[in-house]
Amino acid sequence: MTIYLLLSISASLYIHHLFYLYQEKHSLQNYLEGVIDRTEQSVFQMHASLNLAITNHQVACSNEDLNSMRKTLLKYPYIEDIGRITADHKLVCSALWGEFLPPIKLPDEGNKDNLFRISWPITNGLFVKGLRRAVFSSGDAFVIPSPATFTNLTRYARKTGVVLYSSKEQHIYRTFDDITLEEADRAISYPQDNVPWLPTDNNFLTLSICPEGFSFCATAIDKKTGYYDMSLGQWLWSILVGVFFGLLTAISWAIFKSNRRSLIYRLKYALKNDQIYSLYQPKVQLKTGKIIGIEALARWQDQELGTVSPDKFIACAEQNKLITPLTQQLVKKNLDDMRRYLQADSEFTLSINLSIQDLSNQSFLHFIEKQIKQRGIHPQQIIFEVTERSAAQNNVLKQATKRFLRKGYQISLDDFGTGFSNLSWLTAFEPNEIKIDRMFIQSIGTQTVNQITLDSIFQLVSNLDVKLVFEGIESLEEVDYLTQHTPNAIGQGWLYSKAVDAKTIGKLLKNQPFTSATFLANDVD
Repeated sequence: MTIYLLLSISASLYIHHLFYLYQEKHSLQNYLEGVIDRTEQSVFQMHASLNLAITNHQVACSNEDLNSMRKTLLKYPYIEDIGRITADHKLVCSALWGEFLPPIKLPDEGNKDNLFRISWPITNGLFVKGLRRAVFSSGDAFVIPSPATFTNLTRYARKTGVVLYSSKEQHIYRTFDDITLEEADRAISYPQDNVPWLPTDNNFLTLSICPEGFSFCATAIDKKTGYYDMSLGQWLWSILVGVFFGLLTAISWAIFKSNRRSLIYRLKYALKNDQIYSLYQPKVQLKTGKIIGIEALARWQDQELGTVSPDKFIACAEQNKLITPLTQQLVKKNLDDMRRYLQADSEFTLSINLSIQDLSNQSFLHFIEKQIKQRGIHPQQIIFEVTERSAAQNNVLKQATKRFLRKGYQISLDDFGTGFSNLSWLTAFEPNEIKIDRMFIQSIGTQTVNQITLDSIFQLVSNLDVKLVFEGIESLEEVDYLTQHTPNAIGQGWLYSKAVDAKTIGKLLKNQPFTSATFLANDVD
Protein backbone atom coordinates (compact mmCIF):
# COMPACT_ATOMS: atom_id res chain seq x y z
CA MET A 1 0.00 0.00 0.00
CA THR A 2 2.79 2.44 0.97
CA ILE A 3 4.60 1.83 -2.31
CA TYR A 4 1.44 2.53 -4.32
CA LEU A 5 0.86 5.76 -2.37
CA LEU A 6 4.42 6.97 -2.86
CA LEU A 7 4.42 6.13 -6.56
CA SER A 8 1.01 7.69 -7.08
CA ILE A 9 1.92 10.88 -5.20
CA SER A 10 5.15 11.17 -7.21
CA ALA A 11 3.24 10.63 -10.44
CA SER A 12 0.60 13.17 -9.41
CA LEU A 13 3.23 15.78 -8.58
CA TYR A 14 5.01 15.20 -11.86
CA ILE A 15 1.76 15.36 -13.87
CA HIS A 16 0.88 18.62 -12.13
CA HIS A 17 4.40 19.85 -12.86
CA LEU A 18 3.83 19.13 -16.56
CA PHE A 19 0.38 20.70 -16.45
CA TYR A 20 1.58 23.96 -14.92
CA LEU A 21 4.65 23.91 -17.16
CA TYR A 22 2.37 23.64 -20.19
CA GLN A 23 0.30 26.58 -18.97
CA GLU A 24 3.45 28.62 -18.33
CA LYS A 25 4.84 27.74 -21.75
CA HIS A 26 1.58 28.81 -23.41
CA SER A 27 1.53 32.12 -21.50
CA LEU A 28 5.21 32.75 -22.22
CA GLN A 29 4.62 32.06 -25.91
CA ASN A 30 1.85 34.68 -26.00
CA TYR A 31 4.07 37.16 -24.17
CA LEU A 32 6.98 36.51 -26.56
CA GLU A 33 4.79 36.85 -29.64
CA GLY A 34 3.53 40.17 -28.31
CA VAL A 35 7.09 41.46 -27.90
CA ILE A 36 8.03 40.18 -31.37
CA ASP A 37 5.01 41.85 -32.95
CA ARG A 38 5.69 45.15 -31.21
CA THR A 39 9.39 44.97 -32.09
CA GLU A 40 8.59 44.39 -35.75
CA GLN A 41 6.31 47.43 -35.72
CA SER A 42 9.03 49.47 -34.02
CA VAL A 43 11.68 48.39 -36.54
CA PHE A 44 9.33 49.21 -39.41
CA GLN A 45 8.67 52.69 -38.01
CA MET A 46 12.41 53.29 -37.42
CA HIS A 47 13.18 52.35 -41.02
CA ALA A 48 10.37 54.47 -42.38
CA SER A 49 11.36 57.53 -40.34
CA LEU A 50 15.05 57.14 -41.26
CA ASN A 51 14.17 56.89 -44.95
CA LEU A 52 12.10 60.08 -44.70
CA ALA A 53 14.96 61.88 -42.99
CA ILE A 54 17.58 60.64 -45.49
CA THR A 55 15.46 61.67 -48.48
CA ASN A 56 14.70 65.10 -46.97
CA HIS A 57 16.58 67.67 -49.10
CA GLN A 58 16.46 70.42 -46.49
CA VAL A 59 19.63 71.81 -45.03
CA ALA A 60 20.63 69.56 -42.15
CA CYS A 61 19.45 70.87 -38.78
CA SER A 62 17.75 73.90 -40.32
CA ASN A 63 14.35 74.92 -39.00
CA GLU A 64 12.76 73.39 -42.08
CA ASP A 65 14.66 70.14 -41.53
CA LEU A 66 13.74 69.99 -37.85
CA ASN A 67 10.08 70.75 -38.56
CA SER A 68 10.02 68.01 -41.20
CA MET A 69 11.42 65.51 -38.71
CA ARG A 70 8.92 66.63 -36.08
CA LYS A 71 6.12 65.88 -38.50
CA THR A 72 7.64 62.42 -38.91
CA LEU A 73 7.46 61.88 -35.14
CA LEU A 74 3.74 62.56 -35.23
CA LYS A 75 3.27 59.71 -37.73
CA TYR A 76 5.14 57.06 -35.79
CA PRO A 77 4.19 56.60 -32.13
CA TYR A 78 6.97 54.09 -31.46
CA ILE A 79 9.68 56.68 -32.30
CA GLU A 80 10.81 58.97 -29.47
CA ASP A 81 13.28 61.14 -31.42
CA ILE A 82 14.90 61.51 -34.82
CA GLY A 83 17.86 63.65 -35.84
CA ARG A 84 21.14 64.08 -37.69
CA ILE A 85 24.43 62.26 -37.11
CA THR A 86 27.89 62.80 -38.59
CA ALA A 87 30.18 60.22 -40.06
CA ASP A 88 32.28 60.29 -36.90
CA HIS A 89 29.27 59.37 -34.73
CA LYS A 90 28.30 62.80 -33.41
CA LEU A 91 24.67 63.76 -32.85
CA VAL A 92 24.19 67.23 -34.33
CA CYS A 93 20.50 67.90 -33.77
CA SER A 94 17.16 66.16 -33.17
CA ALA A 95 13.49 66.91 -33.66
CA LEU A 96 12.90 66.75 -29.91
CA TRP A 97 15.95 68.68 -28.60
CA GLY A 98 16.89 70.92 -31.54
CA GLU A 99 20.57 71.63 -32.28
CA PHE A 100 23.18 70.20 -29.90
CA LEU A 101 25.89 72.61 -28.94
CA PRO A 102 28.36 71.07 -28.80
CA PRO A 103 27.42 67.87 -30.73
CA ILE A 104 27.00 64.74 -28.62
CA LYS A 105 29.72 62.18 -29.27
CA LEU A 106 28.68 58.48 -29.38
CA PRO A 107 31.12 55.64 -28.75
CA ASP A 108 33.37 54.80 -31.69
CA GLU A 109 32.34 51.16 -31.60
CA GLY A 110 28.74 50.28 -32.37
CA ASN A 111 26.87 47.27 -33.64
CA LYS A 112 26.48 46.66 -37.34
CA ASP A 113 23.62 44.67 -38.78
CA ASN A 114 21.64 44.25 -41.99
CA LEU A 115 18.85 46.65 -41.12
CA PHE A 116 20.85 49.62 -39.84
CA ARG A 117 24.24 51.04 -40.71
CA ILE A 118 25.27 51.11 -37.09
CA SER A 119 23.49 51.02 -33.73
CA TRP A 120 24.20 51.62 -30.08
CA PRO A 121 21.76 49.44 -28.11
CA ILE A 122 22.56 50.96 -24.75
CA THR A 123 23.71 54.55 -24.09
CA ASN A 124 23.67 56.13 -20.64
CA GLY A 125 23.15 59.86 -19.96
CA LEU A 126 22.81 60.71 -23.61
CA PHE A 127 20.61 63.79 -23.28
CA VAL A 128 19.85 63.87 -19.59
CA LYS A 129 21.92 62.45 -16.76
CA GLY A 130 20.81 58.88 -16.01
CA LEU A 131 18.78 58.61 -19.22
CA ARG A 132 19.27 55.27 -20.97
CA ARG A 133 18.42 55.00 -24.66
CA ALA A 134 19.19 52.99 -27.84
CA VAL A 135 20.34 54.76 -31.01
CA PHE A 136 20.03 53.39 -34.57
CA SER A 137 21.51 55.18 -37.57
CA SER A 138 21.39 55.05 -41.34
CA GLY A 139 23.08 57.58 -43.63
CA ASP A 140 23.20 60.97 -41.89
CA ALA A 141 20.11 60.28 -39.74
CA PHE A 142 19.57 58.59 -36.44
CA VAL A 143 16.45 57.43 -34.64
CA ILE A 144 15.67 56.62 -31.00
CA PRO A 145 12.85 54.09 -30.36
CA SER A 146 10.30 55.10 -27.77
CA PRO A 147 10.63 53.41 -24.34
CA ALA A 148 6.82 53.32 -24.29
CA THR A 149 6.77 50.86 -27.21
CA PHE A 150 6.38 47.85 -24.91
CA THR A 151 4.60 49.39 -21.94
CA ASN A 152 1.14 47.91 -22.50
CA LEU A 153 2.18 44.34 -23.30
CA THR A 154 0.48 41.76 -21.08
CA ARG A 155 2.92 39.93 -18.84
CA TYR A 156 1.53 36.85 -17.10
CA ALA A 157 3.93 36.60 -14.17
CA ARG A 158 6.62 38.68 -12.51
CA LYS A 159 9.15 35.91 -12.91
CA THR A 160 9.17 36.29 -16.72
CA GLY A 161 11.05 38.57 -19.08
CA VAL A 162 12.31 38.93 -22.64
CA VAL A 163 15.67 39.75 -24.16
CA LEU A 164 16.04 41.32 -27.65
CA TYR A 165 19.34 40.68 -29.41
CA SER A 166 20.90 40.63 -32.88
CA SER A 167 20.51 37.30 -34.60
CA LYS A 168 24.14 36.99 -35.75
CA GLU A 169 26.42 38.61 -33.19
CA GLN A 170 23.90 38.14 -30.38
CA HIS A 171 24.45 41.70 -29.17
CA ILE A 172 21.76 42.42 -26.61
CA TYR A 173 19.57 45.34 -27.60
CA ARG A 174 17.28 45.35 -24.63
CA THR A 175 15.99 43.31 -21.71
CA PHE A 176 12.42 43.45 -20.48
CA ASP A 177 11.01 43.01 -17.01
CA ASP A 178 12.52 40.79 -14.31
CA ILE A 179 15.68 39.43 -15.90
CA THR A 180 19.29 40.49 -15.48
CA LEU A 181 21.93 40.69 -18.19
CA GLU A 182 23.52 37.55 -16.76
CA GLU A 183 20.22 35.70 -17.06
CA ALA A 184 19.75 37.11 -20.56
CA ASP A 185 23.22 35.86 -21.64
CA ARG A 186 22.41 32.45 -20.24
CA ALA A 187 19.02 32.29 -21.99
CA ILE A 188 20.33 33.18 -25.46
CA SER A 189 23.16 30.64 -25.07
CA TYR A 190 20.71 27.76 -25.32
CA PRO A 191 20.83 26.28 -28.85
CA GLN A 192 17.02 25.98 -28.98
CA ASP A 193 13.92 26.32 -26.85
CA ASN A 194 14.62 24.98 -23.39
CA VAL A 195 11.65 23.30 -21.71
CA PRO A 196 12.53 21.76 -18.29
CA TRP A 197 10.37 18.64 -18.49
CA LEU A 198 12.31 17.27 -15.54
CA PRO A 199 11.79 19.44 -12.46
CA THR A 200 15.40 20.45 -11.83
CA ASP A 201 16.22 23.54 -9.82
CA ASN A 202 17.49 26.71 -11.57
CA ASN A 203 16.50 25.44 -15.02
CA PHE A 204 14.88 28.18 -17.11
CA LEU A 205 11.97 27.78 -19.46
CA THR A 206 13.05 29.69 -22.57
CA LEU A 207 11.32 30.21 -25.90
CA SER A 208 13.01 31.92 -28.85
CA ILE A 209 11.78 33.47 -32.10
CA CYS A 210 13.88 34.95 -34.92
CA PRO A 211 11.35 36.49 -37.31
CA GLU A 212 12.08 36.06 -40.99
CA GLY A 213 13.26 39.21 -42.77
CA PHE A 214 14.62 40.81 -39.59
CA SER A 215 18.06 40.74 -38.02
CA PHE A 216 16.91 40.38 -34.43
CA CYS A 217 15.76 37.55 -32.20
CA ALA A 218 13.77 37.54 -28.99
CA THR A 219 13.97 35.02 -26.17
CA ALA A 220 11.37 34.86 -23.44
CA ILE A 221 12.41 33.54 -20.04
CA ASP A 222 10.46 32.02 -17.16
CA LYS A 223 12.75 31.60 -14.15
CA LYS A 224 10.43 29.47 -11.98
CA THR A 225 8.37 26.70 -13.53
CA GLY A 226 6.30 23.67 -12.59
CA TYR A 227 7.14 22.45 -9.09
CA TYR A 228 8.97 25.61 -8.19
CA ASP A 229 6.10 27.92 -9.02
CA MET A 230 3.30 25.91 -7.36
CA SER A 231 1.55 27.47 -4.40
CA LEU A 232 1.03 25.62 -1.13
CA GLY A 233 -2.58 24.96 -2.13
CA GLN A 234 -1.47 23.48 -5.45
CA TRP A 235 1.06 21.25 -3.68
CA LEU A 236 -1.60 20.00 -1.27
CA TRP A 237 -4.03 19.38 -4.11
CA SER A 238 -1.39 17.39 -6.03
CA ILE A 239 -0.65 15.27 -2.97
CA LEU A 240 -4.35 14.64 -2.30
CA VAL A 241 -4.88 13.58 -5.91
CA GLY A 242 -1.89 11.26 -5.59
CA VAL A 243 -3.24 9.73 -2.38
CA PHE A 244 -6.65 9.18 -3.97
CA PHE A 245 -5.28 7.45 -7.05
CA GLY A 246 -2.75 5.55 -4.96
CA LEU A 247 -5.53 4.07 -2.86
CA LEU A 248 -7.61 3.43 -5.96
CA THR A 249 -4.66 1.70 -7.66
CA ALA A 250 -3.90 -0.41 -4.59
CA ILE A 251 -7.52 -1.52 -4.28
CA SER A 252 -7.78 -2.17 -8.03
CA TRP A 253 -4.58 -4.19 -8.01
CA ALA A 254 -5.81 -6.23 -5.06
CA ILE A 255 -9.05 -6.94 -6.92
CA PHE A 256 -7.13 -7.74 -10.08
CA LYS A 257 -4.83 -10.15 -8.24
CA SER A 258 -7.86 -11.73 -6.63
CA ASN A 259 -9.51 -12.11 -10.03
CA ARG A 260 -6.29 -13.48 -11.47
CA ARG A 261 -6.41 -16.20 -8.89
CA SER A 262 -10.07 -16.87 -9.59
CA LEU A 263 -10.90 -20.17 -11.23
CA ILE A 264 -12.56 -18.66 -14.29
CA TYR A 265 -9.65 -16.28 -14.98
CA ARG A 266 -7.06 -19.01 -14.65
CA LEU A 267 -9.16 -21.40 -16.75
CA LYS A 268 -9.36 -18.88 -19.60
CA TYR A 269 -5.61 -18.35 -19.32
CA ALA A 270 -5.00 -22.11 -19.37
CA LEU A 271 -7.17 -22.57 -22.46
CA LYS A 272 -5.44 -19.73 -24.26
CA ASN A 273 -2.01 -21.18 -23.46
CA ASP A 274 -2.98 -24.84 -24.00
CA GLN A 275 -2.11 -25.82 -20.42
CA ILE A 276 -4.83 -28.44 -19.84
CA TYR A 277 -3.62 -31.89 -20.77
CA SER A 278 -4.71 -35.54 -20.59
CA LEU A 279 -3.48 -38.60 -18.75
CA TYR A 280 -4.66 -42.05 -19.77
CA GLN A 281 -5.91 -44.98 -17.65
CA PRO A 282 -6.07 -48.51 -19.08
CA LYS A 283 -9.37 -50.36 -19.32
CA VAL A 284 -8.64 -54.04 -18.67
CA GLN A 285 -10.59 -57.20 -19.51
CA LEU A 286 -10.71 -58.59 -15.95
CA LYS A 287 -10.78 -62.28 -16.89
CA THR A 288 -7.73 -62.12 -19.18
CA GLY A 289 -5.90 -59.02 -17.91
CA LYS A 290 -5.63 -57.63 -21.43
CA ILE A 291 -5.74 -53.87 -21.97
CA ILE A 292 -8.62 -53.38 -24.39
CA GLY A 293 -9.03 -49.63 -24.20
CA ILE A 294 -7.93 -46.34 -22.70
CA GLU A 295 -9.85 -43.62 -20.90
CA ALA A 296 -8.60 -40.05 -21.39
CA LEU A 297 -8.72 -38.03 -18.15
CA ALA A 298 -8.30 -34.24 -18.22
CA ARG A 299 -5.72 -32.76 -15.85
CA TRP A 300 -4.71 -29.21 -14.99
CA GLN A 301 -1.68 -28.03 -13.04
CA ASP A 302 -1.91 -24.24 -12.66
CA GLN A 303 0.93 -21.93 -11.59
CA GLU A 304 -1.37 -19.95 -9.30
CA LEU A 305 -3.91 -22.51 -8.13
CA GLY A 306 -1.79 -25.65 -8.16
CA THR A 307 -3.56 -28.92 -8.99
CA VAL A 308 -7.20 -28.30 -9.91
CA SER A 309 -9.55 -31.28 -9.86
CA PRO A 310 -11.46 -32.08 -13.07
CA ASP A 311 -14.79 -31.81 -11.24
CA LYS A 312 -14.04 -28.16 -10.45
CA PHE A 313 -12.66 -26.88 -13.73
CA ILE A 314 -15.07 -28.85 -15.93
CA ALA A 315 -18.05 -27.53 -13.94
CA CYS A 316 -16.57 -24.02 -14.25
CA ALA A 317 -16.15 -24.48 -18.01
CA GLU A 318 -19.76 -25.63 -18.34
CA GLN A 319 -21.08 -22.66 -16.35
CA ASN A 320 -19.08 -20.14 -18.38
CA LYS A 321 -19.59 -21.60 -21.86
CA LEU A 322 -15.98 -22.72 -22.17
CA ILE A 323 -16.65 -26.44 -22.25
CA THR A 324 -16.77 -26.75 -26.05
CA PRO A 325 -13.34 -25.17 -26.73
CA LEU A 326 -11.93 -27.15 -23.80
CA THR A 327 -13.32 -30.45 -25.09
CA GLN A 328 -12.22 -29.79 -28.65
CA GLN A 329 -8.71 -28.96 -27.47
CA LEU A 330 -8.49 -32.17 -25.47
CA VAL A 331 -10.08 -34.36 -28.15
CA LYS A 332 -7.40 -33.35 -30.66
CA LYS A 333 -4.67 -34.23 -28.17
CA ASN A 334 -6.32 -37.55 -27.27
CA LEU A 335 -6.70 -38.62 -30.89
CA ASP A 336 -3.13 -37.65 -31.71
CA ASP A 337 -1.73 -39.47 -28.65
CA MET A 338 -3.71 -42.70 -29.24
CA ARG A 339 -3.82 -42.63 -33.04
CA ARG A 340 -1.28 -45.38 -33.75
CA TYR A 341 -2.76 -47.74 -31.16
CA LEU A 342 -6.29 -47.25 -32.53
CA GLN A 343 -5.09 -47.80 -36.09
CA ALA A 344 -3.11 -50.91 -35.09
CA ASP A 345 -6.08 -52.66 -33.41
CA SER A 346 -9.62 -52.07 -34.64
CA GLU A 347 -10.98 -53.52 -31.35
CA PHE A 348 -9.02 -51.08 -29.22
CA THR A 349 -11.12 -48.14 -27.88
CA LEU A 350 -10.59 -44.63 -26.62
CA SER A 351 -13.02 -43.31 -24.03
CA ILE A 352 -13.55 -39.54 -23.88
CA ASN A 353 -15.66 -37.76 -21.28
CA LEU A 354 -18.33 -35.43 -22.69
CA SER A 355 -20.58 -32.95 -21.00
CA ILE A 356 -24.27 -32.75 -21.81
CA GLN A 357 -23.55 -29.44 -23.57
CA ASP A 358 -21.03 -31.10 -25.90
CA LEU A 359 -23.24 -34.08 -26.54
CA SER A 360 -26.25 -31.95 -27.43
CA ASN A 361 -24.22 -29.61 -29.63
CA GLN A 362 -24.77 -30.60 -33.27
CA SER A 363 -21.60 -28.83 -34.36
CA PHE A 364 -19.54 -30.98 -31.99
CA LEU A 365 -20.68 -34.12 -33.82
CA HIS A 366 -19.45 -32.56 -37.09
CA PHE A 367 -16.18 -31.64 -35.38
CA ILE A 368 -15.49 -35.16 -34.08
CA GLU A 369 -16.34 -36.75 -37.43
CA LYS A 370 -13.86 -34.49 -39.17
CA GLN A 371 -11.14 -35.27 -36.62
CA ILE A 372 -11.40 -39.07 -36.79
CA LYS A 373 -11.60 -39.08 -40.60
CA GLN A 374 -8.40 -37.03 -40.78
CA ARG A 375 -6.66 -39.61 -38.57
CA GLY A 376 -8.10 -42.76 -40.11
CA ILE A 377 -9.94 -43.96 -36.98
CA HIS A 378 -13.21 -45.93 -36.95
CA PRO A 379 -16.19 -44.35 -35.14
CA GLN A 380 -16.89 -47.52 -33.13
CA GLN A 381 -13.46 -47.17 -31.50
CA ILE A 382 -14.53 -43.94 -29.81
CA ILE A 383 -16.59 -44.20 -26.61
CA PHE A 384 -18.15 -41.04 -25.24
CA GLU A 385 -18.71 -41.19 -21.50
CA VAL A 386 -21.61 -39.13 -20.17
CA THR A 387 -22.63 -38.50 -16.59
CA GLU A 388 -26.35 -38.08 -15.93
CA ARG A 389 -26.43 -35.30 -13.34
CA SER A 390 -30.13 -34.48 -13.32
CA ALA A 391 -33.37 -36.06 -14.42
CA ALA A 392 -34.31 -32.85 -16.23
CA GLN A 393 -31.56 -33.58 -18.80
CA ASN A 394 -33.04 -36.89 -19.89
CA ASN A 395 -34.92 -35.61 -22.94
CA VAL A 396 -31.92 -33.68 -24.19
CA LEU A 397 -29.58 -36.60 -23.54
CA LYS A 398 -31.91 -39.07 -25.26
CA GLN A 399 -31.97 -37.15 -28.55
CA ALA A 400 -28.26 -36.41 -28.47
CA THR A 401 -27.14 -39.98 -27.79
CA LYS A 402 -29.22 -41.31 -30.64
CA ARG A 403 -27.41 -39.00 -33.08
CA PHE A 404 -24.04 -40.33 -31.93
CA LEU A 405 -25.19 -43.95 -31.94
CA ARG A 406 -26.47 -43.64 -35.52
CA LYS A 407 -22.99 -42.47 -36.58
CA GLY A 408 -21.40 -45.58 -35.06
CA TYR A 409 -19.96 -44.07 -31.88
CA GLN A 410 -20.40 -45.82 -28.54
CA ILE A 411 -22.04 -44.23 -25.49
CA SER A 412 -21.04 -45.01 -21.92
CA LEU A 413 -23.10 -44.06 -18.88
CA ASP A 414 -20.61 -42.95 -16.24
CA ASP A 415 -21.10 -43.20 -12.45
CA PHE A 416 -24.11 -45.48 -12.79
CA GLY A 417 -26.07 -45.89 -9.60
CA THR A 418 -25.08 -42.55 -8.09
CA GLY A 419 -27.64 -40.30 -9.78
CA PHE A 420 -31.08 -40.73 -11.28
CA SER A 421 -30.25 -43.85 -13.31
CA ASN A 422 -32.76 -46.73 -13.34
CA LEU A 423 -33.89 -49.51 -15.61
CA SER A 424 -36.26 -47.32 -17.61
CA TRP A 425 -33.41 -44.90 -18.23
CA LEU A 426 -31.22 -47.70 -19.54
CA THR A 427 -33.87 -48.97 -21.93
CA ALA A 428 -34.63 -45.46 -23.17
CA PHE A 429 -31.04 -44.44 -23.93
CA GLU A 430 -29.57 -47.79 -24.87
CA PRO A 431 -25.94 -47.13 -23.84
CA ASN A 432 -23.23 -49.50 -25.04
CA GLU A 433 -21.48 -49.42 -21.71
CA ILE A 434 -22.24 -48.78 -18.04
CA LYS A 435 -19.54 -47.67 -15.60
CA ILE A 436 -20.06 -48.66 -11.97
CA ASP A 437 -18.76 -46.13 -9.46
CA ARG A 438 -15.84 -47.15 -7.19
CA MET A 439 -17.94 -46.75 -4.02
CA PHE A 440 -19.73 -49.99 -4.94
CA ILE A 441 -16.43 -51.79 -5.52
CA GLN A 442 -15.18 -50.71 -2.10
CA SER A 443 -18.30 -52.27 -0.52
CA ILE A 444 -17.46 -55.80 -1.69
CA GLY A 445 -17.48 -58.16 1.28
CA THR A 446 -19.00 -55.59 3.67
CA GLN A 447 -22.68 -56.64 3.60
CA THR A 448 -23.65 -52.96 3.41
CA VAL A 449 -26.34 -51.23 1.40
CA ASN A 450 -23.80 -50.55 -1.35
CA GLN A 451 -22.93 -54.28 -1.49
CA ILE A 452 -26.61 -55.10 -1.84
CA THR A 453 -26.98 -52.40 -4.50
CA LEU A 454 -24.03 -53.81 -6.45
CA ASP A 455 -25.63 -57.29 -6.47
CA SER A 456 -28.88 -55.68 -7.64
CA ILE A 457 -27.02 -54.00 -10.50
CA PHE A 458 -25.70 -57.37 -11.64
CA GLN A 459 -29.28 -58.65 -11.82
CA LEU A 460 -30.54 -55.40 -13.36
CA VAL A 461 -28.28 -55.52 -16.40
CA SER A 462 -27.87 -59.31 -16.76
CA ASN A 463 -30.37 -59.49 -19.61
CA LEU A 464 -29.16 -56.30 -21.36
CA ASP A 465 -26.57 -56.18 -24.13
CA VAL A 466 -24.41 -53.76 -22.17
CA LYS A 467 -20.76 -53.93 -21.16
CA LEU A 468 -20.02 -53.33 -17.49
CA VAL A 469 -16.95 -51.33 -16.51
CA PHE A 470 -15.95 -51.22 -12.83
CA GLU A 471 -13.95 -48.27 -11.53
CA GLY A 472 -11.53 -48.13 -8.62
CA ILE A 473 -10.35 -51.76 -8.54
CA GLU A 474 -7.50 -52.17 -6.06
CA SER A 475 -7.24 -55.93 -5.38
CA LEU A 476 -7.46 -59.26 -7.13
CA GLU A 477 -10.12 -60.29 -4.59
CA GLU A 478 -12.34 -57.63 -6.05
CA VAL A 479 -11.52 -58.92 -9.54
CA ASP A 480 -12.52 -62.46 -8.53
CA TYR A 481 -15.83 -61.29 -7.06
CA LEU A 482 -16.68 -59.25 -10.17
CA THR A 483 -15.77 -61.95 -12.69
CA GLN A 484 -17.84 -64.50 -10.77
CA HIS A 485 -20.92 -62.32 -11.29
CA THR A 486 -19.98 -60.86 -14.68
CA PRO A 487 -17.42 -62.93 -16.61
CA ASN A 488 -16.95 -60.31 -19.33
CA ALA A 489 -16.48 -57.42 -16.91
CA ILE A 490 -14.01 -54.64 -17.69
CA GLY A 491 -12.12 -52.86 -14.95
CA GLN A 492 -10.03 -49.80 -14.15
CA GLY A 493 -8.11 -49.00 -11.03
CA TRP A 494 -4.79 -48.74 -9.25
CA LEU A 495 -4.45 -52.51 -9.21
CA TYR A 496 -3.58 -52.12 -12.88
CA SER A 497 -2.40 -48.56 -13.33
CA LYS A 498 -3.00 -45.00 -12.33
CA ALA A 499 -3.64 -42.46 -15.06
CA VAL A 500 -0.31 -42.09 -16.91
CA ASP A 501 1.09 -40.24 -19.90
CA ALA A 502 0.86 -41.47 -23.50
CA LYS A 503 4.45 -42.78 -23.52
CA THR A 504 3.81 -45.04 -20.52
CA ILE A 505 0.59 -46.29 -22.11
CA GLY A 506 2.64 -47.35 -25.13
CA LYS A 507 4.89 -49.45 -22.90
CA LEU A 508 1.91 -51.08 -21.15
CA LEU A 509 0.25 -51.95 -24.46
CA LYS A 510 3.46 -53.47 -25.74
CA ASN A 511 4.21 -55.54 -22.62
CA GLN A 512 0.61 -56.34 -21.51
CA PRO A 513 1.85 -57.00 -17.93
CA PHE A 514 -1.59 -57.85 -16.52
CA THR A 515 -2.00 -60.97 -18.66
CA SER A 516 0.84 -62.83 -16.96
CA ALA A 517 0.02 -65.97 -14.97
CA THR A 518 1.72 -64.63 -11.88
CA PHE A 519 -0.40 -61.51 -11.93
CA LEU A 520 -3.62 -63.43 -12.40
CA ALA A 521 -2.57 -65.87 -9.66
CA ASN A 522 -2.61 -63.06 -7.06
CA ASP A 523 1.20 -62.59 -6.94
CA VAL A 524 0.76 -58.85 -6.93
CA ASP A 525 2.15 -56.54 -4.28
